[in-house]
Amino acid sequence: MEPQRIWQDEYLVNWYEADLTGQAKLSSICNYLQESAWRHANHLGFGFQDAQARNEVWVIIGLMLKVLRYPGWGETIKVETWPKGIDRLFAFRDFRMMDKDGLVIGAATSSWMILDITTRRPRPVEIVRDMLHLATRQDILDKNPPHLQPPHQPEKLYSRNVRFSELDFNGHVNNTRYIDWCMDAFPAEWHRVHKVDTLTINYLSEVRGTDTIALLSDSSSKDGIRLQGIRESDEKAIFRARLEM
Repeated sequence: MEPQRIWQDEYLVNWYEADLTGQAKLSSICNYLQESAWRHANHLGFGFQDAQARNEVWVIIGLMLKVLRYPGWGETIKVETWPKGIDRLFAFRDFRMMDKDGLVIGAATSSWMILDITTRRPRPVEIVRDMLHLATRQDILDKNPPHLQPPHQPEKLYSRNVRFSELDFNGHVNNTRYIDWCMDAFPAEWHRVHKVDTLTINYLSEVRGTDTIALLSDSSSKDGIRLQGIRESDEKAIFRARLEM
């Protein structure tokens, strides 16, 4: 079968993937993107099982998502994705989200790393080298996911224990749950009025089922709402996010 340089999937926005406004949750959209990323990587020969055979695992470390229009419950959307190449320890992948008529309603860029399963240390992304000729140098956004700085004036919003339903089969919290934690920082009425049109998130550390996470905000931020999740036991930063409306 001829390798597909640009991969396309269709997704139906199910009832349980929508929020109280009847539109897809931000985390649901990110789940669509990552599902297509895994499918394309598997198709090209450097997916989950290919990495596992090398005692490696893929981890997403950065995402920037711009939503032009949120799809509604019952709507079918298309997701296109393609790898852009590598730079030292990083691999990059872009996404385009379209409605049934082909109109672009969202775009995203992401950065990934390969970790040694045993040591959890980064490894060179050699697993993709043989397929680099299939990389598509098409930048959907004007930059890769930026590095976000720690909050200058952190204020604690809430803390929560990790719950069973948030764990994947590796025993870690699925990274899209971090986005739900950010959305939980605001009351329902806030969500009726505000919609995030740009999400930037840095994934800094894994979270396990025994952890308690505190969510901090940065009251000094002038470029959107800045949030940071920390593990309370050692105050280690788990993720940083910026929400722009």
